[in-house]
Amino acid sequence: MTFSQYMFNHQSLNPAYAGSKEYTHFAILHRTQWLNFPGAPESQAFTFNHKISSKNFGFGLTGVNDKIGPLNGSRIAIDLAYHLPLNDAFLAVGIKVGMSNFDFDESLIQTTEPNDLAFTFDEEGKFIPNVGFGMYYHNSRWYAGFSIPWFIEKENLKLQRHYYGIFGGLFSLSNQIKAKPSGLIKHTQGSALSYDLSMLLLFRELFWIGPQIRSSIGDAPSSTSFGGGLGILGGIYLNKNISLGYAFNTSSLGEFVSIHHSTHEILLRFDLIPAVKTMLRSPRIF
Repeated sequence: MTFSQYMFNHQSLNPAYAGSKEYTHFAILHRTQWLNFPGAPESQAFTFNHKISSKNFGFGLTGVNDKIGPLNGSRIAIDLAYHLPLNDAFLAVGIKVGMSNFDFDESLIQTTEPNDLAFTFDEEGKFIPNVGFGMYYHNSRWYAGFSIPWFIEKENLKLQRHYYGIFGGLFSLSNQIKAKPSGLIKHTQGSALSYDLSMLLLFRELFWIGPQIRSSIGDAPSSTSFGGGLGILGGIYLNKNISLGYAFNTSSLGEFVSIHHSTHEILLRFDLIPAVKTMLRSPRIF
């Protein structure tokens, strides 16, 4: 599952993001698809990271829970990163070490044959270890990264290796308005190369809003193939430490938009900035 507001939560995709800030960071996301549809997918995620400034090391925690129909999958991991100084920028290398757990609610499956073996699940309750890797280049105005969050594949659980490229920046348009373009490229074996592009406008560092498109190479942005669609993102800073974001996406257009094609996502982000910090090397919008 790829969250629409990944640009505020890079760590869920890339462990090298851990410690890229001069302050402690914590984020919670909730994503709901196909509202009011039985068995519809929904996901929750949290990330935490902190930088040891004197050593340029970062560490963090990542947790994700995905539920679709009778299958519920949870993942938790420790993220470790080292940020190599390069003039006014940093090149970070990170690793992710964690495990997955899956539960299958057979009571949600109705079969014509009692105890149909085709609907049994042998991996329930098992903890499956995994590792990941990432690289992340960042300075005060832009970033780029590449990652493989989980290396180990498992065919019977449909666990495939995903490759992510992420990039973006923050540019001043005026004294009051800044632009935050961002992009995500994803590849999985057997699927078309997909992309996600957004352009957010930040007004006086108080709130942001902007459009988003998601599609795959060769498809129109409104295509339903590979999760393509259009959306809008918005958010507000409640104070200097807390921000709230919302994303709406749909795979249909105009009169075809319906609750069964829409996705809603909420982000709550905490940036625990010390009172002594008067100037931040990296802006909170990343």
